[in-house]
Amino acid sequence: MKFDRLYKNYKRLMFGIAYDILKNEQDAEDAVQEAFIRLADNIDKIADADSPQARNFSVVVTRNICFNMLKKRHIEMDIDDEVVCSDNSAEDDFLAAQGVETLERALESLPEKYRDILYLTVYEELSLREAAKLLGITYENAKSRVKRARKKISDFLKEVSYE
Repeated sequence: MKFDRLYKNYKRLMFGIAYDILKNEQDAEDAVQEAFIRLADNIDKIADADSPQARNFSVVVTRNICFNMLKKRHIEMDIDDEVVCSDNSAEDDFLAAQGVETLERALESLPEKYRDILYLTVYEELSLREAAKLLGITYENAKSRVKRARKKISDFLKEVSYE
């Protein structure tokens, strides 16, 4: 069965991605469970559970679920007015949070094809060749996407700094 193959092939990878993003084992398990539910709902879009495209789909779904969980967590913290304790001053915490939020907005502003190549090369630490193969594009195309993504992020950050 295709779903069983997906589970066997990608459960560790998906958990690793989720844990890297969420930094919490329980949340990572919840994210992977949600990702498999989404994969099951879209099983007809996956031709072969052993293909690079199936792996890519699993990675992208897991990653997006994790980012949504982080956003939800951030929103809930704002609503509850929770204070995060740290060794830094409140001003340092605020500035750090602003920087993270700005970078998140920059990444979210990217078209998906640029976000995916950056995710695979930066977070998954895949080579450009590996990422290109996974995404089903040429090496040259992958290089161009990374270059364009970095330029777009740089432009976004420059715009924000002038506001």
